[in-house]
Amino acid sequence: MSQMSSDELANYVFQQHGCKNCHTLGKAGKLGLTDQGMAIGKNYEGCVSLLTSMNLIAQLKDADLTSAQKKTTARFQEFGCTTCHQIVARGKLGLTSYGVKLKSMHMACTDVEKLMSQQP
Repeated sequence: MSQMSSDELANYVFQQHGCKNCHTLGKAGKLGLTDQGMAIGKNYEGCVSLLTSMNLIAQLKDADLTSAQKKTTARFQEFGCTTCHQIVARGKLGLTSYGVKLKSMHMACTDVEKLMSQQP
Protein backbone atom coordinates (compact mmCIF):
# COMPACT_ATOMS: atom_id res chain seq x y z
CA MET A 1 0.00 0.00 0.00
CA SER A 2 2.81 2.43 0.77
CA GLN A 3 3.89 2.27 -2.89
CA MET A 4 0.45 3.25 -4.24
CA SER A 5 -0.47 6.66 -5.58
CA SER A 6 -3.45 8.45 -4.00
CA ASP A 7 -5.67 7.35 -6.88
CA GLU A 8 -4.53 3.72 -6.57
CA LEU A 9 -5.02 3.76 -2.82
CA ALA A 10 -8.51 5.24 -3.13
CA ASN A 11 -9.42 2.59 -5.69
CA TYR A 12 -8.03 -0.16 -3.45
CA VAL A 13 -10.08 1.00 -0.45
CA PHE A 14 -13.20 1.42 -2.62
CA GLN A 15 -12.85 -2.07 -4.13
CA GLN A 16 -11.69 -4.01 -1.04
CA HIS A 17 -13.63 -2.54 1.86
CA GLY A 18 -17.25 -2.75 0.85
CA CYS A 19 -17.70 0.71 -0.68
CA LYS A 20 -18.55 -0.79 -4.07
CA ASN A 21 -21.39 -2.79 -2.55
CA CYS A 22 -23.41 0.39 -2.11
CA HIS A 23 -21.68 2.95 -4.33
CA THR A 24 -20.96 3.27 -8.01
CA LEU A 25 -18.18 5.38 -9.41
CA GLY A 26 -19.49 8.89 -9.56
CA LYS A 27 -19.30 11.99 -11.62
CA ALA A 28 -19.30 15.68 -10.80
CA GLY A 29 -17.89 15.10 -7.31
CA LYS A 30 -20.49 12.59 -6.09
CA LEU A 31 -20.59 8.82 -5.87
CA GLY A 32 -23.65 7.04 -7.20
CA LEU A 33 -25.64 4.30 -5.49
CA THR A 34 -26.19 0.68 -6.41
CA ASP A 35 -29.63 -0.89 -5.88
CA GLN A 36 -28.36 -2.23 -2.54
CA GLY A 37 -27.07 1.22 -1.63
CA MET A 38 -30.43 2.79 -2.39
CA ALA A 39 -32.25 0.17 -0.33
CA ILE A 40 -30.10 0.33 2.80
CA GLY A 41 -29.34 4.02 2.49
CA LYS A 42 -32.90 5.21 3.02
CA ASN A 43 -32.90 7.92 5.67
CA TYR A 44 -29.11 7.61 5.91
CA GLU A 45 -27.52 10.67 7.44
CA GLY A 46 -24.30 10.55 5.40
CA CYS A 47 -20.76 9.57 6.33
CA VAL A 48 -19.66 12.80 8.01
CA SER A 49 -22.85 12.98 10.09
CA LEU A 50 -22.49 9.30 11.00
CA LEU A 51 -18.94 9.84 12.30
CA THR A 52 -20.07 12.95 14.19
CA SER A 53 -22.89 10.96 15.79
CA MET A 54 -20.50 8.16 16.69
CA ASN A 55 -18.22 10.67 18.44
CA LEU A 56 -21.12 11.48 20.75
CA ILE A 57 -22.28 7.87 21.12
CA ALA A 58 -18.74 6.78 22.06
CA GLN A 59 -19.04 8.86 25.22
CA LEU A 60 -22.10 6.91 26.44
CA LYS A 61 -22.39 3.55 28.13
CA ASP A 62 -24.08 0.84 26.08
CA ALA A 63 -26.89 0.66 28.63
CA ASP A 64 -27.65 4.37 28.12
CA LEU A 65 -28.02 4.24 24.33
CA THR A 66 -31.39 5.08 22.81
CA SER A 67 -32.83 2.89 20.08
CA ALA A 68 -31.84 5.55 17.51
CA GLN A 69 -28.25 5.53 18.81
CA LYS A 70 -28.17 1.73 18.66
CA LYS A 71 -29.35 1.94 15.04
CA THR A 72 -26.57 4.44 14.28
CA THR A 73 -24.02 2.11 15.88
CA ALA A 74 -25.31 -0.78 13.74
CA ARG A 75 -25.03 1.33 10.57
CA PHE A 76 -21.50 2.30 11.58
CA GLN A 77 -20.59 -1.38 11.53
CA GLU A 78 -22.77 -2.34 8.55
CA PHE A 79 -21.34 0.36 6.30
CA GLY A 80 -17.74 -0.68 6.95
CA CYS A 81 -16.71 2.31 9.05
CA THR A 82 -15.11 -0.04 11.59
CA THR A 83 -12.41 -0.93 9.05
CA CYS A 84 -10.75 2.39 9.91
CA HIS A 85 -12.65 3.78 12.91
CA GLN A 86 -13.18 2.41 16.40
CA ILE A 87 -14.35 3.51 19.81
CA VAL A 88 -11.29 3.79 22.01
CA ALA A 89 -11.14 3.26 25.76
CA ARG A 90 -11.36 6.95 26.61
CA GLY A 91 -14.85 7.09 25.16
CA LYS A 92 -13.77 8.73 21.94
CA LEU A 93 -13.69 7.70 18.35
CA GLY A 94 -10.24 6.72 17.17
CA LEU A 95 -8.59 4.88 14.32
CA THR A 96 -7.84 1.19 13.88
CA SER A 97 -4.32 0.22 12.83
CA TYR A 98 -5.58 0.20 9.23
CA GLY A 99 -7.04 3.69 9.67
CA VAL A 100 -3.75 4.91 11.13
CA LYS A 101 -1.90 3.51 8.12
CA LEU A 102 -4.26 5.27 5.70
CA LYS A 103 -4.00 8.51 7.68
CA SER A 104 -0.20 8.32 7.50
CA MET A 105 -0.64 8.24 3.72
CA HIS A 106 -2.91 11.30 3.93
CA MET A 107 -5.99 9.31 2.91
CA ALA A 108 -9.28 9.91 4.74
CA CYS A 109 -12.79 8.66 3.91
CA THR A 110 -13.55 11.95 2.23
CA ASP A 111 -10.42 11.61 0.09
CA VAL A 112 -11.52 8.19 -1.14
CA GLU A 113 -14.93 9.62 -2.04
CA LYS A 114 -13.42 12.67 -3.73
CA LEU A 115 -10.98 10.69 -5.83
CA MET A 116 -13.44 7.97 -6.76
CA SER A 117 -16.17 10.44 -7.70
CA GLN A 118 -13.84 12.01 -10.26
CA GLN A 119 -13.41 8.78 -12.21
CA PRO A 120 -14.37 8.99 -15.90
